[in-house]
Amino acid sequence: MYNIKFPETFSNLILQLKDNFSKPSFKHFQVVLSAILLGHPKKTITAGLRLMKPSGHFSNSCRFLSQYKWQPIQLGLSVLKIILKYVPVASPLAFALDDTLVPKYGRKIFGRGYHFDHARKINQPKYVNGHNWVVLGLLHFSSLFYKWLCFPILADLFVPEKQINKNHQFRSRIQIAIDLIDNLKTIINNRFIIVADGLYAKKDLVKYCIKEKVTFISRLRSDAALFLKPKPVKTRTRGRPRTFGKKLPSLSQLALNKNEFKQYQLKLYGRQCPVKIKSFYAIWKPAATQIKVLIVYFKNMAQPSYFFCTDLHMSDTKIVELIAARWSIETLFADLKEHLGLCDWQCRIKQSVVRSVPLTCVATSILLLWSYQQLQNNQLEFWDVTPWYKNKASPSVYDMICQLKAKCISKTIFSVLPKRAIKGKKSQQIELFLKLAA
Repeated sequence: MYNIKFPETFSNLILQLKDNFSKPSFKHFQVVLSAILLGHPKKTITAGLRLMKPSGHFSNSCRFLSQYKWQPIQLGLSVLKIILKYVPVASPLAFALDDTLVPKYGRKIFGRGYHFDHARKINQPKYVNGHNWVVLGLLHFSSLFYKWLCFPILADLFVPEKQINKNHQFRSRIQIAIDLIDNLKTIINNRFIIVADGLYAKKDLVKYCIKEKVTFISRLRSDAALFLKPKPVKTRTRGRPRTFGKKLPSLSQLALNKNEFKQYQLKLYGRQCPVKIKSFYAIWKPAATQIKVLIVYFKNMAQPSYFFCTDLHMSDTKIVELIAARWSIETLFADLKEHLGLCDWQCRIKQSVVRSVPLTCVATSILLLWSYQQLQNNQLEFWDVTPWYKNKASPSVYDMICQLKAKCISKTIFSVLPKRAIKGKKSQQIELFLKLAA
C-alpha cells in the first residue's frame, strides 16, 4: 500500500522539528501536516489518513491532538528558530499581533462564545458564534517575493468569561498577548518590535512592553489625552513633583496645521505612495511615559490616521512602513481560512481545540519557508502564467500549495516506477503532466 511522499527539501524542514515529539507522535504530526497542506476537499484528519495511510488504528491520529504529550508553544518557537536559521530577517525582529474569528456551531465545543466582529461587512451580523484566536506572526520583507511575509508562530484561544469553568482562570486578549510575548522572550535576547491593531493599545500591554524593553507600535485614539513633559523645577517646592506638563490640543486640532507635515515617498502595500507625516513627543497616561506620536495622511485620504511608538528613536518612515506591513497578517488570516482549513477543524474537547490552530500556523510557516527556499534555489514553478495575467508579481499561498502538491505527486509516482524505465525528456514531460494534475 503506497502513500503520498513529501519532497526531500520539505522533509528536511519537518525533520528539524522531530525533537518536539516522540517517535510515534512524529508520524501522526506528518499526517496532520499532509491534511492541512494537501487535504481535499476539507483539511481534516480523515484527509490526512487517506494520504499518508499510517500503520496502526486510525484513532491514534485523533489522539495525537487530544492525548499525546507535546507542547504547541514549544513547537511554534522551534519553527521560529528554523525560520531565523534560513531567512535573513532584518534586526530588530518585527512581529504582528492580531486576532481572528472562526465560526463554530456545536454546542459542546470548548471555548465557543459570541464575539463582536469588528471587520464585518454590511450584510453580516455584528456577533460571531465561535472561536477567537490571538495570533503572533513574524514579519519579513522578502525581495524574492517582492512583498511582506507573515510567518504565524504562536496562537492561543481567547475564551469569554461566561464560558470559563470555576476551576479555570479567565484571561483577556491583552493577557494572552502578554503571555505570547513572554514566550518569545525566552529565545530572543535582543530587543524586538510588536505591531498591533488598535484593539491592543491598552494600558497593561503598553506598560508591559515598556518595562520589558519591547518596542510597541499601534493606533492611537483620536480623543487620546496627551501632555507635554513637565519642565524641570529649579527650586524645590512643597508637594509631589508634577508627572504631566501642559495638556496638548486634540489630535484633530494638531492635524490642521499642514505646514508642520513632512512629505515622503514610501513603498506601502506593494506600491510607492506619497505620505505626509507629523511627529512629536508626548506623555500618554496609559503608557505613563513619553511616546512618539505620529499623525499620518495617506494618499487619497481626507482624514488623518493616528499612531504611536514606544521607541523614541525610531524614524517616522520606519514606523509607517511597519504599520503598513502589519496588513500581511490580515491577508494571512484570509489564506488560513480559504486555503489551509482553519475553519475545517472538528474538535470539541479542550486539549484538541487549543492544539488545532497552532498546528495550522506551524504548517503555514513551514510552507512559506519551503517556498522561499524553492525560489531562492531558482525553482521558478510557483504558478502557470495565464494569457490574461502575464505579469504576476509574486506567488500566492494557493500557488505555493499547488507547487507542493505537484512535487508530492511527482515524488510519490517516481518512487514506484523503476529508475531506468523513464529518462530525460520523458521524465520532464511526466512531471509537467503531474503539475497540471495538481
